Amino acid sequence: MKMAKTDLAIKRLEEKLKTSFSGKSVSEMQADLRQNVSELAKGGRLGEVLLSDVSQATAKVLDVVWEAAKPNLIGRELAVVVAEDVASLKVPRAKLGKAYEVAEGAEIPVGTEDYDSVVLTPRKYGVRPLISKEMLEDAEWDVIEFQLGEAGRAMADLETEKIIAKIVADAGNSVAAGTGGTLAYADVVNILKECLADDFVPDVLAVHPSEFADLLKDSAVVKALDFGGPAVAPSGRIANLLGMKVLVSTKVPAGTALVVDSKHAGVLFVRRDIMAEEYEDPVKDLAGVAVTARWAYETLRANAIGKITNC
Repeated sequence: MKMAKTDLAIKRLEEKLKTSFSGKSVSEMQADLRQNVSELAKGGRLGEVLLSDVSQATAKVLDVVWEAAKPNLIGRELAVVVAEDVASLKVPRAKLGKAYEVAEGAEIPVGTEDYDSVVLTPRKYGVRPLISKEMLEDAEWDVIEFQLGEAGRAMADLETEKIIAKIVADAGNSVAAGTGGTLAYADVVNILKECLADDFVPDVLAVHPSEFADLLKDSAVVKALDFGGPAVAPSGRIANLLGMKVLVSTKVPAGTALVVDSKHAGVLFVRRDIMAEEYEDPVKDLAGVAVTARWAYETLRANAIGKITNC
């Protein structure tokens, strides 16, 4: 049974604190958290140094890391995300099935699809921002918040970079740009046609900022937006193009653009989402947090991915 990411996080928190939140009101859960986290934080730990209310400090650390990571988790919009608390995930993969016309009273044919499976075993990724005891003692929260935010962004960037690199390598459809060095509306139409011919419907277009600038300058894109399409946002972003959400990231290689059917292209197995844990190094007089995550990505259907090269 699939477990939602929120449920998974609550389960781990209950195990860590040796308690249960089931059936409790919000005020009861807050009191329970305050009591249990306070006991874990005894002995001059990070939360106790920063704020007298350790539950607020712990929540602040996680909030800073996660809020910094979220905008850069672009790879998660290119795949199905499965959060499971298991050591590995086996995903069955079949060729597209075929149905038959059956005469009245006749035997229904048995499907002859070929099945295989992909086993995803998560790898661990992490970063450990260095925070000196002096920073903690002086309550320099702005510096600490910056360090935590950078850790969150670094984790998200690494995840996105690895996912996009795999998607580029596995793309089953490819076309070259009509004009070398420039991404045009016609190029997007051409790669979209290739994926549609394989019965996949791309819903995401991912481009490097340089190729995104090409699209903004393309008169055909401007005309497409004029005919019922969403206007260009004040940030300079296009909400969607040809029914595809437009994502812009430096993790997409310059000179390459991707169209992806995110519901069928691949799966991202998240064993443990981005989390922060305290650590202390008394020898070096350092304290801080270790930010880690465990996940694995695998492409399931290569033809659900199209790439435009030399653009």
